[in-house]
Amino acid sequence: MRSDRLSRDFVAVGAEDTVAQALEKLRATPGTNEIFYCYACDPAGRLVGVVPIRKLIRAAPEEHISSLMFTRVVKLPEDAPDSLVEDFFVTYRFLAFPVVDAEGRIVGVVEVGNFVDTFSDTLFDEVEGRVRDEVFRLVGLPEDEMKEKRPLHMALRRFPWLLVNIAGGFLAATVSHLFEQTVERLVVVAAFIPMVLVLSESLGVQTTAVSATMLAEQRVDAPQVRREVLGTSLAGMMAAFVVALLGRFYVHDLAFPFVLFIAITLSTSLAACLGAVLPFLFHRFRVDPHLASAPLVLAISDNITLLTYFTLVTHLVA
Repeated sequence: MRSDRLSRDFVAVGAEDTVAQALEKLRATPGTNEIFYCYACDPAGRLVGVVPIRKLIRAAPEEHISSLMFTRVVKLPEDAPDSLVEDFFVTYRFLAFPVVDAEGRIVGVVEVGNFVDTFSDTLFDEVEGRVRDEVFRLVGLPEDEMKEKRPLHMALRRFPWLLVNIAGGFLAATVSHLFEQTVERLVVVAAFIPMVLVLSESLGVQTTAVSATMLAEQRVDAPQVRREVLGTSLAGMMAAFVVALLGRFYVHDLAFPFVLFIAITLSTSLAACLGAVLPFLFHRFRVDPHLASAPLVLAISDNITLLTYFTLVTHLVA
């Protein structure tokens, strides 16, 4: 680490000092740099904790530093290279890190301002890479797509998921063919098919994205998944009500709007459940949930939506 990046403007206090004593040391500390953290040391001078200045100022004067400090301190060795410091700022997002010698005594701090140019470039590259990977996965492309130089291999890697779309489309065409007479008798049924399908597709993909993100971040929050499914289902119900009102302008009796409402409500709720569950199912079988979930959710929800829609229209309207 370059010596000009190591600041000696820091506040070290005893772990058993009171807040009033620590603030007194803070006021007496020379230097003009902004101080973000107060560092607690044991009697031997070894770093044992850290207290954010904001927390220190708000604490009662008689409280001890030991009751306020965080004991899991992220610190840097004195001989840390600049690349390690940059990685720490990118990974932990702290404003400063303490630097300790071989015996664990604090010798200085490195602040984000000293690495701002390099840190900004590194963070931008990291975020750009993450966004690119997420976009690629969302549209069914592997993360290393930009590195592939052979067109045939690119085609072969994309083709399996196209087969899923083809199979889903063919099945949807078969379902539509089975209800051909219903469509002929009531042409308005066909006019609303795109609207019915796009709602279930959109909400299903949104729920899939939430579950896939949880897996990517290695955290599974079951209550959050349930809330996502419930919220998506309620959004689908509200959309179904709006579409039903629009259907009333085309068909004057209430049967067709009722069918639209029921079909969209059921299909969006099912799509939400599929989107929430399938990523975890694929992850269990070691299949990339980003690549596999969205095409399958779309294929299943489209066909069940069409089947529900046409069945209700046939029995209640046509």
